[in-house]
Amino acid sequence: MSYKFDSIYNNSSSEDLLNSLPKLQQELLVCIDENPGIRYRELMRMIKFPNGVLSYHIDKLEKMDLVNVERKSRITRFFPRNISNDIMGILGNLRSQTSYEIIKLLYEKGPISQQEIIKYTRKAASTISWQMKKLLDENIICIKNNDSNYDENKEFGSNILSKKVKLYDLLNRTLVNDLIYKTNKYIDSVVNNYSEIIDSL
Repeated sequence: MSYKFDSIYNNSSSEDLLNSLPKLQQELLVCIDENPGIRYRELMRMIKFPNGVLSYHIDKLEKMDLVNVERKSRITRFFPRNISNDIMGILGNLRSQTSYEIIKLLYEKGPISQQEIIKYTRKAASTISWQMKKLLDENIICIKNNDSNYDENKEFGSNILSKKVKLYDLLNRTLVNDLIYKTNKYIDSVVNNYSEIIDSL
């Protein structure tokens, strides 16, 4: 078995426990370790077992505290048990195409305004607004202090209108730096786009 024991387990008894598990449960742990933040349907597609069988074994692994399960509205994600909540939050969002684009943009150009994010991502304003609220609620991004705000100028003929706008940035740039380029951003983008449409109604 090619599982990286030292990435999750730190003693031989844990390794013995893993080797004693049924083959399907071992495969599930390998798949989750290699794809942290994977969704249930994607896990089912990769493992190629019926829903009932997969659900039974995932439940067993969770009860044995061998996986971390993150449950949010309409979304369940699976992580190796050694991953912290902060990392789980970032990885989960990096697996969403739109969230990935926002996080990557803030990583490269932040702090920037929400209008700039809409411009660069070419997403609907409602979609970006919903995603920004979610990322704020999950402490992935933050609003910079008022003294960091800047004047956003817009030209209308000979008139120039100026207004103060909020600037957004990453809350933990170092942690994002360690994770952003290791994530497959398209793995569940289709499902995420559908969820965004439903949740924004």
